[in-house]
Amino acid sequence: MTNHIKWAVLAAILGSLMAGEAHAVALNRCIKLIRDPQVGRETLVNTCNQCLVAKVERRRPGNEIGTPNIRDFNLPSGTSMPLPFMGPGSTRIMSEAPCPQAIPQP
Repeated sequence: MTNHIKWAVLAAILGSLMAGEAHAVALNRCIKLIRDPQVGRETLVNTCNQCLVAKVERRRPGNEIGTPNIRDFNLPSGTSMPLPFMGPGSTRIMSEAPCPQAIPQP
């Protein structure tokens, strides 16, 4: 084998390992983002047993320079919520936190 092929194989193996680790991190989250390409809409699903607030970022094509649309959504345990965003763009979950009423008061 030549050195170029060895480096390509090594890069492919490392890339798949890194992608697997990134995917494993997403699996540990309580809130999942489900995309339905036929409808062109996305849905948030809370798979945990507690109310959570999801901070969601939406970017539209052609608006890379501007400020993205960032919204918070409250999701009670075991529920799903279709997002109001439609059309082209990319959506990601920035963070998730317990709902304000679920935080114990001292």
